[in-house]
Amino acid sequence: MAPSVLIIGGSGAVGRPLVDEFLKQKAKFQRIAVLADPAKVSRFADAQAKGVEIVVGSFLDAKSYAGFDVVVSLAGNAAMKLQPGMIEAAIAGGVRHFYPSEYGGDISVGEFWKNRYFRDKVVTRDHLAAKAKEHPDFRYTLLMTGPFTEYAVSSFNGIDFEKHTVEPYGEPGAKLSVTAMPDVMRYIVGSILIPFDSGKNVREFRVPGEARITWEKLMQYLGDVQGAQYKLTYLDPQGAALKQEEARKDGNEDEEVFWAGKSVMLNGSGLIPEPLDNGKFPFTPETAKETIQRLFGAI
Repeated sequence: MAPSVLIIGGSGAVGRPLVDEFLKQKAKFQRIAVLADPAKVSRFADAQAKGVEIVVGSFLDAKSYAGFDVVVSLAGNAAMKLQPGMIEAAIAGGVRHFYPSEYGGDISVGEFWKNRYFRDKVVTRDHLAAKAKEHPDFRYTLLMTGPFTEYAVSSFNGIDFEKHTVEPYGEPGAKLSVTAMPDVMRYIVGSILIPFDSGKNVREFRVPGEARITWEKLMQYLGDVQGAQYKLTYLDPQGAALKQEEARKDGNEDEEVFWAGKSVMLNGSGLIPEPLDNGKFPFTPETAKETIQRLFGAI
């Protein structure tokens, strides 16, 4: 039977592309729905007209999940800590397959899990593992892509597109993996249609669009598109760590997570370890160069 899917966080910058990708493959799903707060229902008028269901309710209410097989969470930084509650409600509502908001690095590698930026993801992973032991028919998927290319090449990481300067926190030569947002959406939708291995209730897909690239190469591609040469000045990650600690002491959680995020792009946590799983999907993702050309204009 074709799966019924409920999306949490479908109105944001990531949610819209995911809804669009589901619509492209609508015939493969029994139901495609978005969980919406009553105040946000109007944002989904276009999607609703194309056949997407709108479920009005709370993501902490089991009734919101009734009738769905799969839940895809797109929780952002502020809502990430609420995912264990979502999982509890989803299981109570009958959901048996959950996608937590991952779509980044593999936080199980080394000691990256200790970084404040990933704390809520770690708690969510632990909660999923516990629920899978408690409910043998409950399954979950971890999809790891490295940072969105669109997010990597942004002002958040110290890029000034007019002055052609870059001031990221990190060291020269650091490698990372990146994936274009449309391809991440294709991996999410496509992976739902891949059956679980017999006897397994957890699986991982490591599917970066560009598996290994340096920050210098990304900036070279950006400069080529703009006909400019970017000046790179690497900042000491300790500076971000100090601001993170100041925010923690002030009780400003949003700022704390913000500064924690400043140091993760070039610390190795965004590099997806092999073996990779791209070959399990019937498409070739964009390279970083192709994404930058698409975003900033052809060379």
